[in-house]
Amino acid sequence: MFTQVISKRLTQPLSLPVRLTLLALLVLAVVWLVWMLRQPSQRQRLQQWCRQCRWNRRRTQVVITLTLACLLITSPPGLALATQTLTSQIPADSGAQADAIVVLGRGWRFMSDRLDATFALWQAKRAPRIFVSGRGDAKWLVYQLLKKGIPSDAISGENCSLTTEENAQFTADLLLPQSVKHIILVTDSPHMLRSRLTFQSLGFEVIAHPNAVPSDLGYRERLNIIAREYGGLLSYVLKGRFGEREAAAK
Repeated sequence: MFTQVISKRLTQPLSLPVRLTLLALLVLAVVWLVWMLRQPSQRQRLQQWCRQCRWNRRRTQVVITLTLACLLITSPPGLALATQTLTSQIPADSGAQADAIVVLGRGWRFMSDRLDATFALWQAKRAPRIFVSGRGDAKWLVYQLLKKGIPSDAISGENCSLTTEENAQFTADLLLPQSVKHIILVTDSPHMLRSRLTFQSLGFEVIAHPNAVPSDLGYRERLNIIAREYGGLLSYVLKGRFGEREAAAK
């Protein structure tokens, strides 16, 4: 949840008052700098101050490098590269059969593609059952799958999880005791790497079946998704969620 908030804040467009304030501060800074350079005494003081700050040159270089890196990453080419790096680590679907198809919720804009992917896997007889995970999304997906004619006894799920970690934990609590270990995991391609590693850490054998990000998402929305995934990966690594472990006790 923390990474969601941070990535949303970083990619929100600035409001008009904020933009005007920043512009005014920039203009004042330029005017002050020009005035300083035109005054001999002030110019000497500025030069002396710069000499005193030379020791801090390395720190300044680091700040400039990080700033340029952030600008590059948030540019369209940088976003494309970051997306490719994230999704290229996902192995192709082998086409093998599994014990269950596990579908993760991601919000209503992702649900249509996820529903189609799940139904196609069912029609291909890739698994005898479907498990849906995610608060709010699970109920809608189950209802739509039933409308498509999938038997009710072949569909189950949980409607409590709010994070990828909870998706994996709650799914493991319910499916592993039923000897369901080999699963086909359905989620969007940016989310797949973190999801696959998390499910594998709890004992599942995972076949990744990613679906595309909705084509109508804007640039800022895509940037938010990718930033959120990189933040989530870093957070999960630091918390040790990708190493082999057991499902949390109920």
